[in-house]
Amino acid sequence: MSKSKPQRRIGKESAENRTALIDATERLLRDEGYIAITARNVAEAAGLKTPLVYYYFETMDDLILEVIRKSSARRLKLFVEALGAEDPLKALWELHRDHTAGISATELIALANHRESIRAEAVASARNFRTLQIEAVEQQLKSRGLDAETYPAAGIVTIVAALARAMAQDAVLDVNEGYDEAMRLVESAIASLPPAIPD
Repeated sequence: MSKSKPQRRIGKESAENRTALIDATERLLRDEGYIAITARNVAEAAGLKTPLVYYYFETMDDLILEVIRKSSARRLKLFVEALGAEDPLKALWELHRDHTAGISATELIALANHRESIRAEAVASARNFRTLQIEAVEQQLKSRGLDAETYPAAGIVTIVAALARAMAQDAVLDVNEGYDEAMRLVESAIASLPPAIPD
């Protein structure tokens, strides 16, 4: 009868060192790209010893998955705050405009192409957030008396998300032509919408 392999001890989720490693990984992803994500680099960026990475995370993929979950939770919090703003549609647009927050979309896509577990998490998170946005925009447009056929929420959300992603990717290459005009077009369209009809 073979003995079962003893379970490796993993550090507490609430530990400060664990949080520091997640934060350091997110900074490295944003500033240097996924190629910089090694246990040694992450530990150094967090001001910790390399073995601590594997004390808190079984694999580097587990660490990256936590970064994605943290980024998704932060994005969801900002989304809820935007819905509570005086002009939710404008606030949702502002949320998309801020492409500096969280993980670089380009780096996340590159990682997802190479690691299935990361791809699955990223896809699930993106689909969930897209659904929430569509439902929220649909409700906002309805509250303004706008026809869903003329103003399809899914199409609007997709265009805004694509514009924000393209801005973030092109900013890395310092290719900024046309984005100021595109943003003004979106802002002008939002400003021209009728106000919400009181219940």
